[in-house]
Amino acid sequence: MTNSIIALRSVVPSLLMALIALTISGCGSSRYTVVEAPKQPVANFEVLEIRDFSSALTDKDSQDLAGRFANQLHAAVLEDRKKNPGKSIFSEVVRATDRSDQVLRLDGKVISFEKGSRAKRYFLGFGAGKAFCTIQATFADKATGAEVLKANFDGELSMSFFGGSAEEAVDSVVKAFIDYFRDYFEKGVPPAEAAR
Repeated sequence: MTNSIIALRSVVPSLLMALIALTISGCGSSRYTVVEAPKQPVANFEVLEIRDFSSALTDKDSQDLAGRFANQLHAAVLEDRKKNPGKSIFSEVVRATDRSDQVLRLDGKVISFEKGSRAKRYFLGFGAGKAFCTIQATFADKATGAEVLKANFDGELSMSFFGGSAEEAVDSVVKAFIDYFRDYFEKGVPPAEAAR
């Protein structure tokens, strides 16, 4: 019995640390949904141009998010490219370029943004007071203006240590974009997969 108590005492701190780490990291999630499949292979483009985002919503929080999201996404894409050199099909990812040939233009629009209730996330959890964000992205051939594909990117935060910040839902949307770029815009992705 003494050995059982000693074993239990050594396991309890580890379990508590794991529980604390889980609560601090929060319960956020991200996903993307292809709304319109590619009408041409994305490998036809050398440059990805991330333009300023807009908002379908008129509240100040959504407008502010739209105003800063392109820079946040661009920085995240550059960081991912630094960590995974040579994998992207694009030779460049830029915020703006005078070039139009072989440029895939990304226009994004905030279509939902709810900061939720930090207190409810902290005290109730399990979805109460959830923060969420959805951005619809349209990728177009810059030279012709023809739409190439359309996708929605979602992020949410349902619970976190001290309720977490709604910004974590926005970070989840950025992660959804990065996941999408890895799944469809990396070298070695079969053309049939990229055209799904």
